[in-house]
Amino acid sequence: MELSMMTFMLEFPVLFFKEESKEEKVKEIESFVELTARTGYKKIDLLWQTIQLVGKEETKRMLNANGLTLNCLIYMGIAENDESTPEVIEAAKYFGCKKIMLVPGEVDEDRNKSFHRMVLVYKKAVDLAKENGMVCVIEDDPNIKIPMCTRQEVDALLHAVPGLRVVYDSANMLPGGDDPISYYEYFADKISHIHIKDMQIADKHPEGHANPGMDGRFYINAPHKTGVVDFERLFETIKKSGYNDSLAIEYVPMPGSSLEEDFKRVYDIFSKLIKM
Repeated sequence: MELSMMTFMLEFPVLFFKEESKEEKVKEIESFVELTARTGYKKIDLLWQTIQLVGKEETKRMLNANGLTLNCLIYMGIAENDESTPEVIEAAKYFGCKKIMLVPGEVDEDRNKSFHRMVLVYKKAVDLAKENGMVCVIEDDPNIKIPMCTRQEVDALLHAVPGLRVVYDSANMLPGGDDPISYYEYFADKISHIHIKDMQIADKHPEGHANPGMDGRFYINAPHKTGVVDFERLFETIKKSGYNDSLAIEYVPMPGSSLEEDFKRVYDIFSKLIKM
């Protein structure tokens, strides 16, 4: 198993919220790429929107200059508009990337309607990816309004879309009421990618973003080893299953730490657990 850095939490505000010029945004993205390599990682998971901003050629130059490979291309918003699917597949092919993660984005309030929309667009993506020697993966969503937040809903999507595979996210199932270890064991033979993430739970809505859970509590993405996920037990379970692909660290900032300190901290924690 090898670690990859998933910089989604850093890319997203640069792409959609910061009022900067394109040149400033690209420079900031490059700093994340350089930091990933400097702190020991050999792989990185990036958003499709990041590659659109930076450009395929410039993104590849950044990765090559830092000795990184694109581990998984994250296609966010496919359920809203799947017209970009062929372009996303071609981009993955350009980078030699074999995994494409499909993220629905905003969906209809009617869960049944949303589910059938996802089935339709996922089938197209899975078929096209298969033709190009790639696999499409999905994770359970921590937003309980989206019809893929529970084990049963993800299972239904897998049955409806032959060839679709699972991204196991170590915390996303918590708002939907599932247990991380049981969830992994249930999908073990269908997992093609893993996100390593932690969550904290609060009885009242905290400041900032939190996902309401089906139990009435609130679930907050947390710095690794500060939440409720038992990573030691999880890694034992992963190893017993025979999984031997990449593990993407879904980065969540640690208050009081610099980005470099924190990238290295999580790299050291999970490198040790891989060798355990």
